[in-house]
Amino acid sequence: MKVFKRILIFILITLIIKPCECKAMRDDKITVLMYHSVGYEKNNGLRMSEEQFRKQMKYIKDNGYTALTLDELYSYFIENKPIPKKSLVITFDDGYLDNYKYAYPILKEFNLKATIFVIADNIDKDNRSMNSGQLKELQSNGIDIQSHTLKHEELNKLSYELQLKTLKESKQVMENILDKKVNYIAYPYGKYNEDTIRAAKDAGYIMGFVTGGRVAKKDDGIYTVHRIGVVAGDGMDVFMGRLHQ
Repeated sequence: MKVFKRILIFILITLIIKPCECKAMRDDKITVLMYHSVGYEKNNGLRMSEEQFRKQMKYIKDNGYTALTLDELYSYFIENKPIPKKSLVITFDDGYLDNYKYAYPILKEFNLKATIFVIADNIDKDNRSMNSGQLKELQSNGIDIQSHTLKHEELNKLSYELQLKTLKESKQVMENILDKKVNYIAYPYGKYNEDTIRAAKDAGYIMGFVTGGRVAKKDDGIYTVHRIGVVAGDGMDVFMGRLHQ
């Protein structure tokens, strides 16, 4: 009889704990990865090789991770909409041409969603950056395009008025090109202050991204979503560690 009671108690505890474990594993946090450039360049830590990027994306896919859109992330943070247990977000900063040439085919190969924060003033002007046609193609194929300001200014060094100007103008430029609402902003260098958050709200953005080197948490604030930088010097063990923070 005692043995039967112990077994019954064990079963009940297991039934109670299992759902809680699933919920608590990432209940209030999520990994947001930040890349810049794909295409090897010696002594440039921001530019990783295609091979390295492909290995990382393959690991994400093979291990059952779901790459969210920023709309899905926003709904998770603000509306508590459920997301898959192993969710993450893939982002790129600046809008380099190699994102289109090298990163995009790999993301497409593994059917992974991503977001690219683009410096608006570089569009159709800088041969290292993507042009309007390439941005439209990406936007139509699961790669979301959002704002990284007009000229990549260090926002915390600008007045509120100048911050508002670059945030508004970059938003307008990109909305005109993409024919859609641009709702999200990544602050250059991750730099921001109280005026930045106010300017982002006043410019019409609904979520903003910083750096920080750690997972994003709901209580960080919707205009200071943390991201983890991924660089060329990271081995697979380091990369896996970033996913498991």
